[in-house]
Amino acid sequence: MPFVLRRVEPRFLCRGHVPGGSTPQGWPVSAELEAVANGALTISLKQLASLLTIAEDIFAELTAELTAVADRSSNLRQRLDKVEEHLLTVDPKKIPVR
Repeated sequence: MPFVLRRVEPRFLCRGHVPGGSTPQGWPVSAELEAVANGALTISLKQLASLLTIAEDIFAELTAELTAVADRSSNLRQRLDKVEEHLLTVDPKKIPVR
């Protein structure tokens, strides 16, 4: 089972409080709703930003691993080419068979 490298947990968007102003009782209902909506949008943008940084880390690690695989396959291809060149130079009739 793989180890957890990153933990992504959702947070509650609308669990904020209405900021206390001079007199919150005198506010119209639309102002309170607007404050809650702005808070929810702010928290959702923060969550998307953190998700973006996690995705960037994942893609950076993936790029590094794929680069390593490409280097290893290139080295293997070079070794196979050397073996193929060696096999072309060997005459099968000159090899003794028991």
